[in-house]
Amino acid sequence: MPDTALLPDLALLPAAGLGRVVVVGLGYVGRPLALEAAASGFDVTGFDLDPMAVVAAEAAWRATPPAPGAARLAATVDPGCLPAAETWLICVPTPLDADGRPDLSAVAAALATCRAQIPRGGLACLVSTCQPGATNGLCRRVLERDGWQVGRDVFLAVSPERENPGDAALGPRRIPRLLGAPDDASLLRARRFWDRVTDRVVPVASPEIAECAKLLENTYRLVNIALIDELHRSFAALGVPTRAVVAAASTKPFGFAPFWPGLGAGGHCIPVDPAYLQMEARRAGAPSALLDAALAANRARPGRALAAIAGAFGGSLAGRRILVAGVTYKPDVADLRGAAPVALLHGLRACGAEAAWWDPLVEECPGELAGLPRADDPSGQGWAAPEAIVLGTPHRGLDLAGLARLAPMVFDPFGLVPPDAEGRVRVL
Repeated sequence: MPDTALLPDLALLPAAGLGRVVVVGLGYVGRPLALEAAASGFDVTGFDLDPMAVVAAEAAWRATPPAPGAARLAATVDPGCLPAAETWLICVPTPLDADGRPDLSAVAAALATCRAQIPRGGLACLVSTCQPGATNGLCRRVLERDGWQVGRDVFLAVSPERENPGDAALGPRRIPRLLGAPDDASLLRARRFWDRVTDRVVPVASPEIAECAKLLENTYRLVNIALIDELHRSFAALGVPTRAVVAAASTKPFGFAPFWPGLGAGGHCIPVDPAYLQMEARRAGAPSALLDAALAANRARPGRALAAIAGAFGGSLAGRRILVAGVTYKPDVADLRGAAPVALLHGLRACGAEAAWWDPLVEECPGELAGLPRADDPSGQGWAAPEAIVLGTPHRGLDLAGLARLAPMVFDPFGLVPPDAEGRVRVL
């Protein structure tokens, strides 16, 4: 039987709330979790090194309609202001480093902050996406410093994030949460928290299962995105519209899930998470050749599009005025991390093109686009009359049918722009 003697009884926590929670990292994962925990009655303190993230979290809480039983949310950039909370959620970024290896430095720093303040009987839950073994490895080592033991003095769990940025219909409460822990006591302690915050908790037998499941989810997406991007070119060569093929195949009620063509998967998860899985698989002597091929194909997708654009101009892009319409990594989300249109823009400039961009979601000129002119609208207003437009990100509200009227050539990697009688629309 698990030793639950040190597990806090939620019924005995202060009447003002269900207990104290610290959320480390207030980005696209941590901020919604902090809001949901506060709405569920927990006294929440958010922590982030970025003052803008702190401001955004507190503003979001003030804008949230009060719910019965809601507690409060505060946020800070000062670790010295963090309480000795009973529950700590680690929601920091886990990118790849310059060599393509997982960078867990932010996780290590967050755990150190947690370990300095967490009381005996507290729970640390890893929400950031990490490679299998991170919970039982890095997290356990930090928490068991100075003689503490996980499952006795402090409790440890992992519940990998499953956020879908830009989808207002889903959120932490509505998305089922995987939950793994090194021991029964930690799993029980973690369930007492997550059962309050989400509608469905899915316990698994080990932290490694939860970690691998998260990586599998995005590996599945990467492989299928790479596949459809490759077949998009094949179907176009056959004169068959890819989106119509996918829509037709989607009528099968089993064994098929639709994936749509584009400029390549970007963002903070799909191009990154499979590399975490492959790193551990390679370390175990069992790397996936298919996964290597999918990662390589996804990285090469903007380059293939660039080659096709150059081919349409006779092989040279020098001096050509080309506008990329939409530069974020996915529609209706103002996020440039890993965005394929950004890679394409830099490729165009490296080939001597006069490249510019337009995107209504990007308010200021970010560093990723430094030195590249910005147009006021898809026609090139405020910059120049483009010789070609590339659909980089199909934001909602963009007049796709009207793009062909704005330039002599329109390049469409998504298969969304209706063809015109003059043949100006080219599939990438």
